[in-house]
Amino acid sequence: MKSIFKVFCAFTLIVLFQVLPAQSAGKDGTHQGGKSPVKSKEMSGITLQIAGGKIKGNKKVVRVKQGDEVKLNLMADKTTEVHLHGYDIEKTVSPGRVTVMAFQARVAGRFPVTEHGSHSHGKKKSGGHGEKVLFYLEVHP
Repeated sequence: MKSIFKVFCAFTLIVLFQVLPAQSAGKDGTHQGGKSPVKSKEMSGITLQIAGGKIKGNKKVVRVKQGDEVKLNLMADKTTEVHLHGYDIEKTVSPGRVTVMAFQARVAGRFPVTEHGSHSHGKKKSGGHGEKVLFYLEVHP
């Protein structure tokens, strides 16, 4: 009986270490740490890093299903205003922090996520107001 209990405890610890984040998050929910993959199990959701006005790794489209709870973890090399058109969500992304854009994907379609600010005027205008398109969110039925 004791050996079964020891095996159970060992298994539980292994599972916990795989489920818990490898890097700790701050009290305000920001994620402190090194590399930023496009998809991160540590932060749950989709992690995107903005560098030089572009999404690192040239990720152009994020696809989700209608009804999904979407969580975009956004990071940037400089303070950046980000706008998800169609859902009309705007967030300020600051260097060294993770900004979370969370919402339910209720409306199907293709929506541009653009960079606002004076540094983006006159650039690519496919976002609607002269903003630069960072990537597209596609919500599939």
